[in-house]
Amino acid sequence: MKFLVITGSAHQPGASTQLAEQLAKGAKEAGNTVEMFDAGLHPVSPLAFNADNQLLPGDDRVEGLLDKMVSADILAFATPMHYFGMSAQLKAVVDHMAERDEELHGDKQAILLATSQNDDFDPLKSEFKAIVDHMGWTYAGQVLAAKTSTDHLRFYPQMAFELGKSFDASSTSA
Repeated sequence: MKFLVITGSAHQPGASTQLAEQLAKGAKEAGNTVEMFDAGLHPVSPLAFNADNQLLPGDDRVEGLLDKMVSADILAFATPMHYFGMSAQLKAVVDHMAERDEELHGDKQAILLATSQNDDFDPLKSEFKAIVDHMGWTYAGQVLAAKTSTDHLRFYPQMAFELGKSFDASSTSA
């Protein structure tokens, strides 16, 4: 299967990026193709509209990302939780999905990797569920790492690795 892991942390080495790297490592070990896209340290521009209120296409980097999203089987979104939602960097990526809404709908799986200094992920999970439901994707799992500032991630990276590894490429038909 083809994974696209999109990170949205401007803090490096960020805890959510560490989860993303471990998910990717596990997915690769299981025989999957994995590509990473860093929207945290290299953010995409926000959406833009013309005078007729029509959505303008993104730059070449955004369009390349959207191409990769369309061709991926599994999309993993990794973010720190800021003020009850995903980072602005990751939200900009999600907003650009409107450019390819029809192409992105349907037969995909989605994974949420998130970190927070508290343990109330409900607003973020609700936001992510709305996106997954709108797109008609299958929710394929999550790793929600709470209180990362005090426990230094503990067992969360291993959980992300195991989640990635659970997608055994040899058990799927091409």
